Amino acid sequence: MPIKPPRICGCGKIVPANVICLCQRRRKAEADKRRPSAHDRGYDSKWRRESKAFLTLPENRFCVCGCGRLADMVDHIKPHRGDMKLFWDRNNWQPMANSPCHSSRKQSLERQETRKP
Repeated sequence: MPIKPPRICGCGKIVPANVICLCQRRRKAEADKRRPSAHDRGYDSKWRRESKAFLTLPENRFCVCGCGRLADMVDHIKPHRGDMKLFWDRNNWQPMANSPCHSSRKQSLERQETRKP
């Protein structure tokens, strides 16, 4: 089985494959300090109740990506970025499996979208 080679981090250090550089950990920690809590972003008891009801509908049973997994979370199709009208718009909701569909695929796509000029 081939082994992934080390990579060069943005700070210039050589980092082993599958290891997060110390500078990236610091940046993430600083960003997390500035980010409001999940409750402050709207993910409260009302959200838990509404998202659970959304997932009980027969058409929302399986992950929207087509992987065949049971959906266990509601994802916003278009990131709401604090817009509460978009946050509560059910047309902007889709059923997803938390891992790996939302945790890696969806977030990777969202990062690519924000990097486009």
